[in-house]
Amino acid sequence: MTFVLAIFLGLIISIGGIIIPGMLNMTIAKISIKESQKQALNFALGAVIVVFIQSYLGTYFAKFLDANPVFSEGLKKIGTFIFIGLTIAFTIMGFNAKKKKDIEVTIDKKRNRFFYGMAMSSFNMFAIPWYALTSLMMASKELFQYDMISIVLFSLSAAIGTYFVFYLYAKFFKLIEHKLTFIVQNINFLIAALTGIVAASSLYKMFF
Repeated sequence: MTFVLAIFLGLIISIGGIIIPGMLNMTIAKISIKESQKQALNFALGAVIVVFIQSYLGTYFAKFLDANPVFSEGLKKIGTFIFIGLTIAFTIMGFNAKKKKDIEVTIDKKRNRFFYGMAMSSFNMFAIPWYALTSLMMASKELFQYDMISIVLFSLSAAIGTYFVFYLYAKFFKLIEHKLTFIVQNINFLIAALTGIVAASSLYKMFF
């Protein structure tokens, strides 16, 4: 049951973290339209290899934090101010996105798509903290254990979940393209609201 939960959580957490239109998703969509779905999926394959490494590193880092409560408590305090900063940043990005009519993504025409996917995925600075914090949260609720098999299964399923979302963008982007502009323009406000709630909750626990 522990291993089944690790696989399930890896899928859900990865899909939840990548399904919102972002640079990687939109790059895959644009490659699919401008070049071919095969090239888009080559990009996706390169990207998810990096996602596997990122989710493994994030979860392994969380294992260290879980075993050292002093570091864990310090991280929670730092995380509170990070969430406050993210709330402000996403609110500003939301207002900036409102001014744009189109989703702007630039793709490099000269690169091998597989390695281009690896390179772009490597610049996703939120991936490792995302998997570290979400696995810590699941572990605190006794839904996840930090044994090596669970960590590997979690990371593998995270890569599979991410590839599934990328596949959907490569295959079906044309069908939903007209709706994504509205989503991109407003999603930052939703994220700002969520990070604001987390920040407020953390501040309340710190002072009351």
